[in-house]
Order: sequence, then structure tokens, then C-alpha cells
Amino acid sequence: MREVIGSVYDYRCANDLNMFGQVVGFLFRQEADKEEKTEFELSGLIAEELEVMSRNEWSVLMKRAGLNPDQYDF
Repeated sequence: MREVIGSVYDYRCANDLNMFGQVVGFLFRQEADKEEKTEFELSGLIAEELEVMSRNEWSVLMKRAGLNPDQYDF
């Protein structure tokens, strides 16, 4: 077993990670670089489509999506 693991990780030089160590580090890293989505983005509405609608139309759509239409202006 040591021969198999030793071929992907160099035990003689603990400070040196090879490709396997880099892949594992990448897969299990913290995902702090992801941007958090706003409530509007999570609702699935598209701002460009709402811009061409009348205020009453997009107000109804936003209410159905669970958003407060008074917080937005298109």
C-alpha cells in the first residue's frame, strides 16, 4: 500500500506537495471566493425583462416571487 500512496505523495519531503496533494487541497478548500447572491438573483427574475414591463406588471411578478416591489425601481 505504501508503494501506491508513495507514488502519488512524496513522503521524503513533507513540505513538498505533488499533483495529488494539490488536487486534494483544491477539492477540499473553503469556498470563500464564491459570491453571495442577492435575494433578487435567487428569485430567478431577470431585471432586463422587468425593465420593459409596466410598474403594475413587475410589481405583481415580484410579489409572486416573494419580494417587496417597493424596494426596487426599474
